[in-house]
This record gives sequence, structure tokens and C-alpha cells, in this order.
Amino acid sequence: SGVPQGNVVGEGPAHHLQPPSDVPDVEETEPPTVLDNPLITDDTGQPEAEETKEDSADRVTTTTVSSAPAHVTECATVYSIFMACITSAYTAVYAYYARTGDEKVYKFWTAIILPLSGTAMAISFVLKPRREDQAYKAFLVLQYVLFTLVTEILAIVGDDFAKGTSIRASLRSVLWLALFKFGMKCRSHIATLSDEDLSNFLTNDVIFGGALIGLGQLAFLMFASVQCDGNAEDWSDCNRTLISQAGLSGMVTLYTIIKLASGVVPKRILEKHVLSPKKLLAMDMNTEEAIQAFGLLTAVGCALYSLGNYGAEGNFRSTIEKYAAFTVPSIGGFCLLLTAVWKMVVITGELRRERVQAEGGENQDELPPDSMLVEGSSLWFYAGVLATTFFSAVNVAAAVTMDMSYKTVSMASLPVVALAYLGSTFCQPRRRSPKDMWKLRVHGASFAFLSEGTWVIQNMREGDTPWILGHLVVILVLTILFHFGLKLRAAVGRLPDSDLETFLVDTLFKGSLKTLFSILFLTFRTTKCMFEKESALECSDSSWCSTTISIYLLFWWGTKLVQGSVRSEWQKDLNLSIERIATLRDISLRRGVAGFLTLVSGICAIFLFAMMSANDMDGTTIECVGITGVVAIIGVLLSEVYSTLKAQDRRIELSESGQIVEQGSLERGVEEPVGESSWAFVGVCFLFTSTYSVMYLLYGVTLEEKYMLKAYLILPIALLSFLMAVVCKPKRTDIGYKRFLFFHFFTYVIISDVGAACGHFRLGLMLKGCFNLCKIPLWFLAFWLGLKLRESASKLPPQGLSDFLCHTVLVKGTAAMSTMLFFSFETVSCFISQNSLDNGQCSNTSTAAMYLSVYLAIITTLSIANKAVSKNVQRETAWELSMIASLKGLKWWQPLQGGFVMVTALVSLYFLSILGVEGDKNSSTIFIVGGLGGGSLVSALIIGMTMLVRNGNVPQDGKDVELFNNQRSVRGFSAGDVEENALALAMV
Repeated sequence: SGVPQGNVVGEGPAHHLQPPSDVPDVEETEPPTVLDNPLITDDTGQPEAEETKEDSADRVTTTTVSSAPAHVTECATVYSIFMACITSAYTAVYAYYARTGDEKVYKFWTAIILPLSGTAMAISFVLKPRREDQAYKAFLVLQYVLFTLVTEILAIVGDDFAKGTSIRASLRSVLWLALFKFGMKCRSHIATLSDEDLSNFLTNDVIFGGALIGLGQLAFLMFASVQCDGNAEDWSDCNRTLISQAGLSGMVTLYTIIKLASGVVPKRILEKHVLSPKKLLAMDMNTEEAIQAFGLLTAVGCALYSLGNYGAEGNFRSTIEKYAAFTVPSIGGFCLLLTAVWKMVVITGELRRERVQAEGGENQDELPPDSMLVEGSSLWFYAGVLATTFFSAVNVAAAVTMDMSYKTVSMASLPVVALAYLGSTFCQPRRRSPKDMWKLRVHGASFAFLSEGTWVIQNMREGDTPWILGHLVVILVLTILFHFGLKLRAAVGRLPDSDLETFLVDTLFKGSLKTLFSILFLTFRTTKCMFEKESALECSDSSWCSTTISIYLLFWWGTKLVQGSVRSEWQKDLNLSIERIATLRDISLRRGVAGFLTLVSGICAIFLFAMMSANDMDGTTIECVGITGVVAIIGVLLSEVYSTLKAQDRRIELSESGQIVEQGSLERGVEEPVGESSWAFVGVCFLFTSTYSVMYLLYGVTLEEKYMLKAYLILPIALLSFLMAVVCKPKRTDIGYKRFLFFHFFTYVIISDVGAACGHFRLGLMLKGCFNLCKIPLWFLAFWLGLKLRESASKLPPQGLSDFLCHTVLVKGTAAMSTMLFFSFETVSCFISQNSLDNGQCSNTSTAAMYLSVYLAIITTLSIANKAVSKNVQRETAWELSMIASLKGLKWWQPLQGGFVMVTALVSLYFLSILGVEGDKNSSTIFIVGGLGGGSLVSALIIGMTMLVRNGNVPQDGKDVELFNNQRSVRGFSAGDVEENALALAMV
């Protein structure tokens, strides 16, 4: 959900620590902040993910006095005004409808704005829960009346006082009054919370979860319908987009309202009623938990269906499609509401019992301690058997009847069936009786040999030799995977109880759910294509992309299972540390090949996902890319299995021989701090920037526009590559390396801008040519700032510099480039679909992708710059959620920077909604909006960089060195982490 689960300022272990005896007394401690994001921080008070409890306890307090309020009991008035403006916009739309009677206003714009306004009204109720004065209550009542009763009256007027409209409006008015009473009652209960709980609720649930996340999601969903209306001839052609957006937005609104209403319940009570994955895996649930499991899983499935069909253009072509668009989100919303109501009834009864026990002096009931979970329910095993039986039956029917519809069903269900098969294989790893092993072997044979063997026999009848060989290869691969799977199952069964429980709950169950949701989302994206084209055959390429990406997700999850089969104290030895990746030293050939194959499979997945939005695809290209990725990820999985089993056997041999094995002795020793990154990364960055310059040189020589378009595609990647190359070796001050940096700058900036200017001048585009030449002095200024940034990074303590190079430059830079690559592939997919680079139909997608990538490059630049300074400087420029909620304690420049960031965020949401939309009707609007967002973000960047330079004289004492040492990372890289990155890209 994105809502932080930590506490607010003032809560958490670090806030209550006393300074060590050898540290001078300080006047006041500073609340802990998270400094990963240069623009906003989450003051949850919890240590970072890689920080251990011992490291957290060793933190040293600083002499900086925080200006943030200790507890936030009410949000700033500007939020109330902003929410009132959103709800008033909804009323204004109805007023326009009452005046003109325009059907589009009534059916289109009201459906777009209603979820946003409803969420804003719900947030308004809880912004100032302790304000009981008559003026504020009158303001709330007026806002609610304008949002509800006045709009109902205007709807009646706009429909010329039609009888049906009047009756429906009257019934809704009664509902509005009941909801107002409920909202005021929740508000009064929230006001009774303690200052600490109320501050936690306002900062995390209201401001972050409601105003930032909730309204941000609704704005993103809204922009798709707005974009469709601007691109379509008639607004009715956007019914698909409108209904999917309204359904998904309604579920987001309902979820946000439920989260806000749950603030009336103390946190200790809510935590007791959170559905435990352990109970779901063991199928040991009471009635409330069973209803929660059913309701939440159904709601997630319905939301994924609506999200998969999000952006589908055109009017409904069948009654079934129309009913599905209305019914699926309605079912999801009903399940959410049912879960919330049932949970509220149970919690109300529990609170009543606690009150009675407290009045009678009785002790409160204590929950029994949880027992270790060492095996899942047999229901999951039989669910896997049922899934594989269904898959085999469909394949037999397809081979016998030669009906392609069965083949389509088989292809679509393969990832889900494979997921169910893996889950059933590993859910009971300690059952190794002959009967259990016989069931596993029969299960595997029916899944592999029966389904594939049927196709072999059918192809033998037809004499299709290549397909026969292909199916035999599939059988061989499945046999090898089944053999290693049984070995891994036995290794999992030998794990200690605590590690086995972690494997079953976190790796197997939670990982399978994440993978399943990703697969369902991809499947629903294929159904979007089928709805638009009314043909499954025309969507075969989209189905191929969906199935192939799903297979990648399965194999990435499989690598997680492999790594989870190792004892927790051994897992660190099997992961490749970020430090070794940054320096590319002491990496074996097998690990290097596995890393390269992981990179290949990730790029293939990004390309195929981008191709799913194309109207027409090159079947040969996507098949070659898909098969390449499958071969690569299979190689990665086999490498992980081999290294894991080999390391386990060696550990066992050494343990049996009585030798003591220290952690890290098998694969690597203690990592030394990294002082500079490998030349390989500098070379790759130089390659990207040189490619950009070559494209503009070719444009200046040949005057062909396709080279300029290609340069636009790689512009953000080249920009970020140049920044990373500048800071990869901050301690290199020799004249040779400095000459290389100046040469790099010359080839990247001077050659590209001069080449572009020559091309523009030769074509008579004098203004564009002058613009390219005028940019050169700005590039010199940016290069000077980059050198200053490099100098600042070189002054960091050794461990701080190592974290900067490994986790900030390498990890964040690579993640940003992956997302930019996805944006670029969206443009490439449009070009392939149109089979042209210059027909103008890819103007929307290419421009949106370029702006989004540039925004991401600028944000990453500010993030890198923020980490290149000392912790003291970071604290001087950091934000806290409590400061954002109350708007108190802010420095003069922070509201200005925040405003620029909000403008850029809205523009980015708009651009995300039009990725993959072919056409050029909105090209002029996109350029104007993109320029507005770019100017705002550049302004925020200038403010941030200026403040970093201005505060750069804050002394960096020995406490920073100790803080960096305490926060030293122990995380490593594994191939299974690619799954999470792919999921994040899919959910963009």
C-alpha cells in the first residue's frame, strides 16, 4: 500500500537513547530521519533496513536541534483549504451541467472527479480532529453540504426535474446524511487518541497515506480518461477507459476511507486483527480471518483486473464486456467493505469486553504464543495437483482436437499452473515417506510428460520434426529441473525450525503471492487487447509477451526458493556483495556469467513489457527476445542451484570433520570499503555518452531526422551516465584522470550540441540551432558543479564513501537507468507498431518518455548530490513528515521547493498515463506541460544544490565517521532480486 508502518517523531528506540559516557552532554537530541530521498523523508524513527539493532543502539546523538514539532495534533490549515477546493470543483461541474444540460459533463467529468473529491472530503474530516469551535464545524458542514446535497439538487435541475433522477437523488441524500453522521463520529473518536497516536495517525495515515499516496493514485488514474478524451473524436469512445478508471478509483477511495476510519481504533488492537500469512498458509483461521483472507484476495484480484484494462480505448462492443467492466470493481469494493464491516464488529466487541474487564478489575486476555510453522496445509498440495491436472487435460484436448482455443487456454494458464506446482512441491518439505515421494513423482510426471508427450505424439502423426525436437527439449529441461527440485526440497527439510518457518512464510507464501499478482496483472493486460480488437488471434503476440514475462517471474522466484533453502547464517556467503560488484574484483567466471545472464533476462523482460502496449508487433522479434530471456534465466537458475548445493555439501563436510567454519570464509572475506568503482562502469558510461554524440553528428552530416529521434531516446541515459562517470572515482586527482574527464565532457557536450546546431542551421531551423549553442555555457556550469560534487564526495569517511559509491551511485543509478530503458522501449514499441520513425503517430509516447526520463535523471542527480555531503549537511536540508503535516519548522526555501516538486509530480502522473498512446493530437499540449514540469524540477534542483553548497561548511566531525561505520551495509545482490524490480516496473 505504500503507507509506512513506523511511528512518528519522538517514537522509536533511537529517540530515547542517552549519549555514551565518552561523548559530551548535548542540549537536545534530533529525531531520527530517513535520508534516502533528497526531497522528503519519513520520520518513522525506525532504523534502515540494513541496520541491525546493535548498530541502532550505537548511534551517537548530535548537537543539532530539530525544529520539527514533537507531536502533530492537527494538520496545517492550507490542507483544509486545498481539500475544499477539490470538493468545490465537483460541485462546479454539476453547476455547469445544471446550466447547460451537457450530457458529457454529467456522465464523463463527474465520474472522473467524484473519487478524487470523495477522498478529499474524507480527509477533511480528520485533518483537525480536536477543533471543536463553531467556526470550523460550520466550515466542515458547508463543505459537505456543497459536495453532497447541493450537487444532488443541481443534478435534478440539469435533468429538467425528471422523476427518476429526483427519486435517486433523494435516496442518495439520505445516504449522504448517514455518512456525515458516521464521519463526525469517527472524528470525535480520533480526537480522544493520545498525542503520540494522533501524531502517528495524522502524519502517516492522513498526510502520507491519504493526501500524498491516495490522491496521487487517483490523479494518475484520472489523467488516462482526460488524455483519451483529448485523443478521441467523441467522448463515448473513452467509455472503456472511463469505466475502468472509475471502478479502480472507487476501490482506491474506499480503501483510503477505511484506512482513515480505522484511526479510531488503538494501534495495539488493530495489530491483533491483522491477517497473518502463517495462519493462511497453515489454513488455521477463525471466522474473522477467513473473511479477511477471502475479501482481501478477491479485492486484489478485482483491482488487478481493472488495472490491467486501464487505458483500454474505444466503446463497449458487447454486453458481456460492459457488465464485466461494471461488475468486477463492484465485487472488489463489496469485498473490501464486507471485510471492513466484519472487522469493525469484531473489534467493537473486543473493546467492549476490555472495558468490562477493566471495570471489574480482571486481567485482559493474553494471546497464546505462536508455534513454529514447519509445513503448510495439505490443501495447497491438492490445489497444485488440481491445477496440473487441469493443464494436462487442456493439452490433451488441444492435441486431439487441434482446436487452437485449447492451445490459447494452455498458454495463458501455464504460468499460474507452474506457480501452483512449485508451491505444492515445497509446501511440506519434511514429508519424505515413500508414499509422499511417490505422490510427488506422479505429480511431476503428469505435469511434464503427459502434457508435452501428447504434443510429441500429435507432431509425430503430422511429421513435424522441429516441433517434436522442441517438445523433447522441454521434457528434458523439466526433468532436470524436477531432479534438482527434489534435492532442494530435501535441503529445505533439513533447515532449523526458525529458518524453515521463514522459508515457508516469506519466501514460499509471500513470494508466490507477489508472483501470482504480477502474473494476473500481465494476463489482464492481454484481456485488454482482446477487448479492444475483439479477437484472441490478433492478440497472440501480446499473449506471448505476457506468458514469457510470467515465466521470467517464475524463474526469478525460483532463485529465491533456491537461496531460501540455505541456513540463514550461510546465506550471506552465497550472495555477491555490492562492494565486489562495484570493484569487479574476486568474482569467479561462473558468477560473472550468471550476472550477465541476469542482466540479459531483465532487459528482455523490460522490452517485452513495453511491447505489450503496441498495436502491431513484429512476431519474429518478440519470439527471439523471449526465447533469449528464457534461456538466460534458466542458466541463472541452474547456476544458483549448483552453487547452493555445492556450498551446502562443503559446509556439511567441514562440520562433520570438526572444522569451524567462520561466516564469509567459503565465498568471501570481510569486505573492505570501496574507494573507487571499476573502470568497466566508467567505460559503459562513456559508451552511452559517445553513442549520444555520434547520433547528433550523424544528424548534422546526413540531416536525417531518425538520428535526432534516436538521440532523444538515449539523452536521459547519457545525462545520468556522464554524472555517474564523474563521481565513480572521486579520489583520483592525478592529471591523467582529470584529462579523461575533460575529454569525456568534450565528447559528450561540445560535439553533440555543435553537431545538432549544424544540422538545424542547414535545415533553416535557426532558433533551434541557437538554442543548442546557448546550452553550452550551461553545460560548463553543470560540469563545474559536478567537479565540486566529486570533491565533496572524496572528503567522506571511508565507509561513507563506500556506501556512496555502492548504494547511491551504482544501485540507484542502475535502477534509474532500468526505468529509463523501459520508457525508451515504450517509444521503440510504438515505432515498431507504426513501422516508421517520422509519421508523427508516436509523438505522444516519445515525448512523454523523454520528459519522464529527464525528470528521473534530474531526481537521481539530486539524490546523488545529497549523499555526497556529510550527514550533518544532509540533516540541515532534510524534510520530515511531521513538518509537512503541520507546515511548521520549515526553512524559507522548503515550501518553494515543495511546490515545484508537486507540479513536477502532477506532470509526471499525466505523462505516465499517456505512455503507449499512439497519435499526435495532443503533441503541442504535451510539449507545454512537459516544459512546465521540467522547469519546475530544474528549479527544485537548483534550490537543493544551492542549499547543499551553502550548508557545505557544516563541520564533519568524528561522529559522522562513527555513524557511517554503524550504518555499514551487509546486503548483497542475488538474481532473485530482479523479480522485485520487474514487479515495480510493471506497477508503474
